[in-house]
Formats: sequence, structure tokens, C-alpha cells
Amino acid sequence: MRSDLYPSVNGTFYRILIERDLDGLLEGVLNREGRFHHGGQPALYMSPQLDWALKAVEAYRRDGDPPRVSVRLELTNARVADIRDQDLCRKLGVDPADAAVPWLPQLKGGQVPSSWRIADAIRAAGADGMIYSARSSAERWHIVLFRWNVANGPTVSSAGLPRPI
Repeated sequence: MRSDLYPSVNGTFYRILIERDLDGLLEGVLNREGRFHHGGQPALYMSPQLDWALKAVEAYRRDGDPPRVSVRLELTNARVADIRDQDLCRKLGVDPADAAVPWLPQLKGGQVPSSWRIADAIRAAGADGMIYSARSSAERWHIVLFRWNVANGPTVSSAGLPRPI
């Protein structure tokens, strides 16, 4: 599939990050592994509602963490695969249930996380990113972009001042 076959997503989204990392706001996560990316793969995670973004990072917060901030982002022309769509998942040969399997215990156990297989298939199919449901609540969803702010790709820009959380 080509990326121009995916629906275009535009709108306001939110990202939560450690305040000292604000200089890299639009760089995404480039070095550490994450739910939908191997180490070294670009990934930019965002949510359409601030409270959904806060809930998404809740499991990663620890006492004594540096201060975090929320930042509003504007997303334009992102061609994303929505893995809530069963027909699309069948066409891509992925099982959306794999996205709900906790990735970190799999990685620590020496396995390739199930969620990486989904993301790898969608990257290979030419999408700019994907929409996925929150593990704890199917009505909440998020976007992870695999490419942005590059030629012929989606645009992400800051849309306001960071706010402490």
C-alpha cells in the first residue's frame, strides 16, 4: 500500500515531555526503544486530548522525576494507518491485539515486542504513522508518527507555550 491511500489526519494534538527536553520537542524519540519503535527508529507520540496524553505517560512517571510539561502541537497531512480498523489490519496482515501486549516485559524477556511487528508492517506499507487505542481504554487513542517534517511528509509544529503538569 502507498501512503497516499491512508486518510489524512490534521488537527491539534498534545505531547508530554520532560521540561529539560523541550529543545527536542519536534525530534521525537530517536534513541530509546518504545512501544512502537526499535532503538534508533524515529517516533513521535501524541494524543488528541491533553488528559489522554497525561494518562499515556502515567505508567512511566516515578517519584523524583524531573518536571514534565504538556505542549500543544499542530499536525497537518499525516497519512496514518488506523489499527482500530479491522479490514485495514487484515490487508496489512497484522493483528491489532498485538498492540495491546505490554512491550517492555517482552523486550526484557528477550522477545521482539508484538507491538513492534505491527509498527514495522505499517512502516513497510508506507504510512506516515498509525492510530492505536490505549491499552487501558479502547475509546482513548493516540498517534505515533514514523516520519514528519520531511519532504512529502506530514508537518508537526508547536502551537503554544509549554504548560507545567
